[in-house]
Amino acid sequence: MSKIYSYKKSDKLKSRKQTQFLFAKGQSMNAFPIKLIYTIESADTLSNLLPNPPFNILAIKEQGQLQAGVGAPSRTFRKAVMRNRVKRLLREGYRLEKPAFLDSNTLQGYRVNIFFLYTDANVLSQKEIQEKIKQLLARLSEKLNQLRNTKGDGKTNSLEKN
Repeated sequence: MSKIYSYKKSDKLKSRKQTQFLFAKGQSMNAFPIKLIYTIESADTLSNLLPNPPFNILAIKEQGQLQAGVGAPSRTFRKAVMRNRVKRLLREGYRLEKPAFLDSNTLQGYRVNIFFLYTDANVLSQKEIQEKIKQLLARLSEKLNQLRNTKGDGKTNSLEKN
């Protein structure tokens, strides 16, 4: 199996602080029934905010960092079996679309945290979910490119709404 289609532990959004920050300060976009919540932080901003960060700033400056999480609300999916199935479908869709997203973007100098949230009670097929994730990642790619272009003009705030 090819390593480009992997979803390793280092690719998963595990930190409680980062997840809380993502839901508190993150921006979102929808491709019904999937909601994408994301934060884009520059390595310069991170190094200014945190004098002794718990992650490697140099690695973020050189190659960037992308971490993702998935979720299905227990209010919508009462049975754990259905919640787990939806999360499995979301992870699989992201795993298959991640290489195309990384090819179209250079994350160098940025830490990008994303979270896919399934919002509908009806579960779509794997192909439909993968297509929705592809749409969301394409829109996120546009945001990253806009951010990169505005940073070249002297703007440094990476969480700024466009």
